[in-house]
Amino acid sequence: MSRLNKKFMVVCVLVFIIGIFSMMALAADDAESQRRELAQKYKNAEPGESFLVGHITFHLSQEYSMMVLQSIEQACRQLGLQFSSSLATSDAEWIQQTQSMIAAGAKAIIYNCPSVSIIPELAKICNDNKVFLATYFGLTAETFPGDFGPYWVIDNTPMSDEQTFLPLVLLFQKMRDNGKTKFLHIQASTTNATISTALINLGVFQAWKLYPEIMALGHQWGEWNYEGGRKAAEAALAVRQDYEGLWGANDSVTIGALRALEDRGLNIGPFTASRDMEMTTAEEILQGNFLCTCGFDIPYYGGRLVPMLYDMCVGEWYPLPEEMIQAPELSVYGKPGDLEKLAEAAGIDDHPNFKVGPTEENLEKILKKMKDRQPEYPYDFRLMSYSKCKELGLEFDIHAGAGTELGRHNFIYAASLEKFGSVDAFKKHVIALMEYFLDFSVADTWEEAEEYAKTFPPELKVDPIWK
Repeated sequence: MSRLNKKFMVVCVLVFIIGIFSMMALAADDAESQRRELAQKYKNAEPGESFLVGHITFHLSQEYSMMVLQSIEQACRQLGLQFSSSLATSDAEWIQQTQSMIAAGAKAIIYNCPSVSIIPELAKICNDNKVFLATYFGLTAETFPGDFGPYWVIDNTPMSDEQTFLPLVLLFQKMRDNGKTKFLHIQASTTNATISTALINLGVFQAWKLYPEIMALGHQWGEWNYEGGRKAAEAALAVRQDYEGLWGANDSVTIGALRALEDRGLNIGPFTASRDMEMTTAEEILQGNFLCTCGFDIPYYGGRLVPMLYDMCVGEWYPLPEEMIQAPELSVYGKPGDLEKLAEAAGIDDHPNFKVGPTEENLEKILKKMKDRQPEYPYDFRLMSYSKCKELGLEFDIHAGAGTELGRHNFIYAASLEKFGSVDAFKKHVIALMEYFLDFSVADTWEEAEEYAKTFPPELKVDPIWK
């Protein structure tokens, strides 16, 4: 090849690369322009304005719910906003509390595990009054943010399958190492946060596939709280008493179940795993009475919606469709050294989603704040608001000033994960998920689960990778 031809090829490659980067820059500019236009169109307040942010929750009998409430209140205080919180235990109360907060001047309302059957009605109320709402665990096969008008466009729900797969693999590996095969499986709920129930059950399936000798027993419902966990374990004990491991849908349920088992002389705490990373569970882990849990930095997860909603209210930011479904990044917590050895034996030590968090440091510096009269978690939520950073001359920080040592302190857009790649594909996955995994009592053995899997549609993505 002549020198002239080589130079020509180099020039062509450079032109091609420049063209690619130019197109990417234009696409980014177009997205930002679209976001800005939407933000200005739907804004309902001005920068620096102090307005009411409401919070409605389905219960407060769980450490998770308490920390979410506390962190929202902290974020409102830091951003100079007013705060009001209430409890809703029926569809009528969800509607009544929403109307009451709007009447009091709320510009944004955050729902924790709302009654999904009335989300369309709640969204209509908020749309009619130009009030933004955001949800934790609000999406289902029938309800997606963005489908009910411009004011419900944020849902914040963990990828609970990932949050189950990682700790459950570690539990199953420890059971295998010790010749144990029978684990008590306690499900969540068919009425509250049902998207998480189905995702958790998918995570059970994903982990179980690697340990076909394991038997999944019980399948009772824990209803997300301590008392529900106790009742579920007591019901399971009425059937048999030879359980060798325990998995519960969240920490509160699992601690309740563990206490019921201990009351009957069944001490399987070291073979117990769960998800959430609550204070009581962290203490049990450090005492050697709980193997591990998988957490999503609850106070960060709770408080971060306030600066996001503030930016939406004042017209600084608005999500594009692929940004409406959000999920926190996760860490696994256990006794130092134990989880790394189990992960290596299980072959997940290099899994792209596997990260071990510092249990004791997290407990001391974050979780124990829950017990303070006015908790002050180690986050400056002003730093997560584009508008507040402009107003106050601060530098934006997605980690809210807390770094990534105690937890991940970050989130992803679930629909953008490689295995989905689009909002439409994610929706189809959720629709199939709710049909096949809302109740996973169909199998006690892997052979039964494997037979059940033959009925899965291709829209249901069961590969345990979240990147």
